[in-house]
Amino acid sequence: MASVVREKKIKSADRVLEILELFDRTRQLVTVMDVSRALGLPQSSTSELLGSLVRQGYLYRDRFARTYMPTARVALLGAWVQPSFFRQGRLLPLMDDVVEESGHVAILGAKTGVVLRHVHVVGEGISPALRMGTDHSLLHSPLGKVLLSTFDWEIVRQLVHRINAETEAEAFVRVGSFLDELGRVRAQGFAVGYAENGETAIVAMLLPQSGEEQLALGIAMPREEIADGVDGYVRLLRGAVASRLGPMLAHSNERPRYARVI
Repeated sequence: MASVVREKKIKSADRVLEILELFDRTRQLVTVMDVSRALGLPQSSTSELLGSLVRQGYLYRDRFARTYMPTARVALLGAWVQPSFFRQGRLLPLMDDVVEESGHVAILGAKTGVVLRHVHVVGEGISPALRMGTDHSLLHSPLGKVLLSTFDWEIVRQLVHRINAETEAEAFVRVGSFLDELGRVRAQGFAVGYAENGETAIVAMLLPQSGEEQLALGIAMPREEIADGVDGYVRLLRGAVASRLGPMLAHSNERPRYARVI
């Protein structure tokens, strides 16, 4: 199993974001005890965090039912980021299309520091280890590989050395062979591989870049399903992207912008 490099965390910030992500996963009203159990937090500190979010206008509290739910402020908070995807509402319907056409799970991934993060996940039956908000190895995830294929090779070389220095020997990556693999990914425009659990296959490709952050989209399926053929899943992804993001593709550069920083 590939290890994920962990960065220093600030507990209070982590817990607030974990609460907001919990709402996105469950999509229902919650109580203090629901949050406390789900996140493994003391009831007293959970109550204080929820109360703070209510005062800031991010949560609404029903005093009689003692339940909480996100307000419109949460929904609008990041709408200005990559407006072609989010404010204009193209990306989420695109992921729904992929799920409906493939019968599998759609994963949106982004590079966060030195890890690959599953930013959004749509579909049923995904392993808890692969759900939204989980972190994965940039060097082993197909989503991570398509993202790294946009980087200057010297930057990738530095990143591989850094991750290798902080990971177990079994997850060690040889720089030369890894760059060769990324070259193939860059040329073909997609990556195929397996998630860390070894039971899930993922076919991933880049989305058109609409802002500073490059995103990748993948189809995740049981390992045995990939035997049906990769080409069909690649065509499905490309067709869905062209259908929903066609105007963006027409005005985007043919080649991705290569990142210069880690």
